[in-house]
Amino acid sequence: MLRKFYDVRNQLRQDPSQPLTLLDDVAISTELAAQQNLFKREREQGVRQTGETKVVELDVKSVNLDNSDPKAGKVPTVQIDLCFDVSDVDVIDKDGKSVVTPDRPDTGWIQFLVSNYQWDTDPDGSWRVASSQDIERTPCEAL
Repeated sequence: MLRKFYDVRNQLRQDPSQPLTLLDDVAISTELAAQQNLFKREREQGVRQTGETKVVELDVKSVNLDNSDPKAGKVPTVQIDLCFDVSDVDVIDKDGKSVVTPDRPDTGWIQFLVSNYQWDTDPDGSWRVASSQDIERTPCEAL
Protein backbone atom coordinates (compact mmCIF):
# COMPACT_ATOMS: atom_id res chain seq x y z
CA MET A 1 0.00 0.00 0.00
CA LEU A 2 2.75 2.49 0.87
CA ARG A 3 4.58 1.91 -2.43
CA LYS A 4 1.29 2.62 -4.26
CA PHE A 5 0.81 5.71 -2.07
CA TYR A 6 4.21 7.04 -3.17
CA ASP A 7 3.52 6.15 -6.82
CA VAL A 8 0.34 8.25 -6.69
CA ARG A 9 2.14 11.12 -4.93
CA ASN A 10 4.91 11.09 -7.56
CA GLN A 11 2.32 11.08 -10.35
CA LEU A 12 0.35 14.00 -8.86
CA ARG A 13 3.45 16.07 -8.15
CA GLN A 14 4.95 15.50 -11.59
CA ASP A 15 1.76 16.11 -13.57
CA PRO A 16 -0.54 18.79 -12.12
CA SER A 17 -3.24 17.86 -14.64
CA GLN A 18 -3.80 14.53 -12.86
CA PRO A 19 -6.97 14.54 -10.72
CA LEU A 20 -6.60 14.67 -6.94
CA THR A 21 -9.26 11.93 -6.77
CA LEU A 22 -6.36 9.49 -7.36
CA LEU A 23 -5.65 10.00 -3.65
CA ASP A 24 -8.96 8.35 -2.72
CA ASP A 25 -7.48 4.93 -3.57
CA VAL A 26 -4.47 5.33 -1.27
CA ALA A 27 -5.43 7.69 1.58
CA ILE A 28 -8.29 8.25 4.01
CA SER A 29 -9.10 10.36 7.08
CA THR A 30 -6.63 13.08 8.11
CA GLU A 31 -4.00 11.88 5.63
CA LEU A 32 -6.36 12.30 2.68
CA ALA A 33 -7.19 15.86 3.75
CA ALA A 34 -3.52 16.69 4.35
CA GLN A 35 -2.45 15.37 0.93
CA GLN A 36 -5.30 17.16 -0.86
CA ASN A 37 -4.34 20.44 0.84
CA LEU A 38 -0.66 19.95 -0.01
CA PHE A 39 -1.32 19.33 -3.70
CA LYS A 40 -3.83 22.17 -4.00
CA ARG A 41 -1.32 24.58 -2.45
CA GLU A 42 1.53 23.34 -4.68
CA ARG A 43 -0.63 23.64 -7.78
CA GLU A 44 -1.68 27.18 -6.85
CA GLN A 45 2.01 28.06 -6.42
CA GLY A 46 2.86 26.48 -9.77
CA VAL A 47 5.46 24.06 -8.40
CA ARG A 48 5.97 20.53 -9.62
CA GLN A 49 8.29 17.63 -9.00
CA THR A 50 10.89 16.07 -11.26
CA GLY A 51 12.30 12.66 -10.45
CA GLU A 52 10.81 10.00 -8.19
CA THR A 53 10.61 9.66 -4.43
CA LYS A 54 11.65 6.07 -3.71
CA VAL A 55 10.72 3.79 -0.83
CA VAL A 56 13.98 2.46 0.63
CA GLU A 57 12.87 0.55 3.71
CA LEU A 58 9.64 -0.52 5.40
CA ASP A 59 9.61 -1.50 9.07
CA VAL A 60 6.29 -2.85 10.43
CA LYS A 61 6.04 -1.74 14.05
CA SER A 62 2.60 -3.03 15.06
CA VAL A 63 -0.52 -4.74 13.73
CA ASN A 64 -3.92 -4.30 15.38
CA LEU A 65 -6.89 -6.00 13.71
CA ASP A 66 -9.49 -4.69 16.19
CA ASN A 67 -12.59 -3.71 14.21
CA SER A 68 -14.86 -3.19 17.21
CA ASP A 69 -16.02 0.38 16.47
CA PRO A 70 -15.37 1.59 12.89
CA LYS A 71 -17.56 4.69 13.34
CA ALA A 72 -15.25 5.82 16.15
CA GLY A 73 -12.14 4.98 14.13
CA LYS A 74 -11.41 1.70 15.91
CA VAL A 75 -10.48 -0.23 12.75
CA PRO A 76 -7.68 -2.59 11.76
CA THR A 77 -4.48 -0.55 11.64
CA VAL A 78 -0.84 -1.29 10.88
CA GLN A 79 1.92 1.06 12.04
CA ILE A 80 4.81 1.17 9.56
CA ASP A 81 7.99 3.21 9.63
CA LEU A 82 9.13 4.05 6.10
CA CYS A 83 12.42 5.45 4.91
CA PHE A 84 12.21 7.42 1.66
CA ASP A 85 14.90 8.61 -0.75
CA VAL A 86 14.53 11.97 -2.52
CA SER A 87 18.08 12.16 -3.92
CA ASP A 88 16.68 12.17 -7.50
CA VAL A 89 13.83 14.59 -6.71
CA ASP A 90 13.74 18.28 -7.46
CA VAL A 91 10.81 20.62 -6.94
CA ILE A 92 10.71 23.42 -9.48
CA ASP A 93 8.66 26.59 -9.74
CA LYS A 94 6.75 27.79 -12.80
CA ASP A 95 9.97 29.32 -14.17
CA GLY A 96 11.84 26.00 -13.90
CA LYS A 97 13.93 27.07 -10.90
CA SER A 98 14.52 24.68 -8.02
CA VAL A 99 12.83 25.53 -4.72
CA VAL A 100 14.66 22.77 -2.82
CA THR A 101 17.11 23.96 -0.17
CA PRO A 102 20.69 22.76 -0.79
CA ASP A 103 20.89 21.23 2.69
CA ARG A 104 17.86 18.95 2.27
CA PRO A 105 18.75 15.41 3.36
CA ASP A 106 18.49 12.68 0.72
CA THR A 107 16.58 10.33 3.03
CA GLY A 108 14.11 10.57 5.89
CA TRP A 109 11.71 8.53 7.99
CA ILE A 110 7.94 8.81 8.27
CA GLN A 111 5.69 6.78 10.53
CA PHE A 112 2.46 5.76 8.80
CA LEU A 113 -0.78 4.37 10.14
CA VAL A 114 -2.39 2.28 7.41
CA SER A 115 -6.03 1.44 8.22
CA ASN A 116 -8.94 -0.47 6.76
CA TYR A 117 -12.31 1.21 7.34
CA GLN A 118 -14.08 -1.40 5.17
CA TRP A 119 -12.75 -4.50 6.95
CA ASP A 120 -16.15 -6.24 7.13
CA THR A 121 -16.76 -6.03 3.37
CA ASP A 122 -13.22 -5.78 1.93
CA PRO A 123 -10.54 -7.05 4.33
CA ASP A 124 -7.85 -7.17 1.62
CA GLY A 125 -8.50 -4.27 -0.74
CA SER A 126 -9.51 -1.34 1.43
CA TRP A 127 -6.27 -0.47 3.19
CA ARG A 128 -5.48 3.26 3.06
CA VAL A 129 -2.94 5.58 4.65
CA ALA A 130 -4.82 7.21 7.53
CA SER A 131 -2.07 9.38 9.02
CA SER A 132 1.64 10.09 8.94
CA GLN A 133 4.26 11.93 10.92
CA ASP A 134 7.97 12.56 10.49
CA ILE A 135 10.13 10.63 12.95
CA GLU A 136 13.73 10.81 14.06
CA ARG A 137 15.68 7.67 13.17
CA THR A 138 19.16 6.85 11.99
CA PRO A 139 19.23 7.71 8.27
CA CYS A 140 18.84 4.81 5.87
CA GLU A 141 21.04 4.34 2.81
CA ALA A 142 19.91 6.17 -0.33
CA LEU A 143 19.16 3.92 -3.31
